Amino acid sequence: MSQPTRFADGAMTLGELMRTQRRDAVRAFAMFMAIVLYAAVLVYTGVHNFNLMSRTVPDDQRFFAITALLCLEGAAVFLPLAIHFWLAPGPQRMVGYILYGVNFAVVILNTILDAITNRSEAVPDWLQLYAMFILPATPIIVGVGIAFIFLLDPSKKIHDARAAAHAASIDALALQMREAANRPDINQAIQLAAVKDMQEAAVRVTGVRIVEPTPPKLPAKTARNGGSITLKAEGRDRPKLTRRSAKARKS
Repeated sequence: MSQPTRFADGAMTLGELMRTQRRDAVRAFAMFMAIVLYAAVLVYTGVHNFNLMSRTVPDDQRFFAITALLCLEGAAVFLPLAIHFWLAPGPQRMVGYILYGVNFAVVILNTILDAITNRSEAVPDWLQLYAMFILPATPIIVGVGIAFIFLLDPSKKIHDARAAAHAASIDALALQMREAANRPDINQAIQLAAVKDMQEAAVRVTGVRIVEPTPPKLPAKTARNGGSITLKAEGRDRPKLTRRSAKARKS
């Protein structure tokens, strides 16, 4: 196969541009046909699913069979788009593939079961077990799978990390508070608060306000005009003020 020719400056030639345009046109037509065929498959299976699901509800509630139809057929549209554009590589995308396969397996079984029922043929035993125990719960299976897809989203890791950091900070604060409860100043503050509350309770009961005693004054020594005044108290004698000048102290 010959390589596409280009000009010396690397620009694309007219022939190569025409071939690229033809390839793009064929690719766009193929994608359009794939979408049309996929939509036709969903319409075909949707008719069978609606007929089958409508038999699982009372006659006056057949309209609600549309919800089950939306779950199955909607998942067949949502999952391929999610796998291509949204789901991250790893567990989330793996769950998407599994759910996509399970959804189409359910759609195939429903189509076969509805076709056999319409022909009034005998249903195999294994298909009867499916119709009895699994068929009514198929929309729930799809819902659970989609919930797991959201739970495995990578953005949840950031939320979990923030929640873990918040919980760790609360634990650290609780530990510091337990250690601070043993400090003397904390216990003294609690004791003062308890005494104050007890005094207020006693005032409310007795009507007598408790006056705290003033602390006794200690002997003081002050300096004044280059001399000193000394307050002396001996026994029961009255205090005497004595003045000593600077000359007396020098002698």
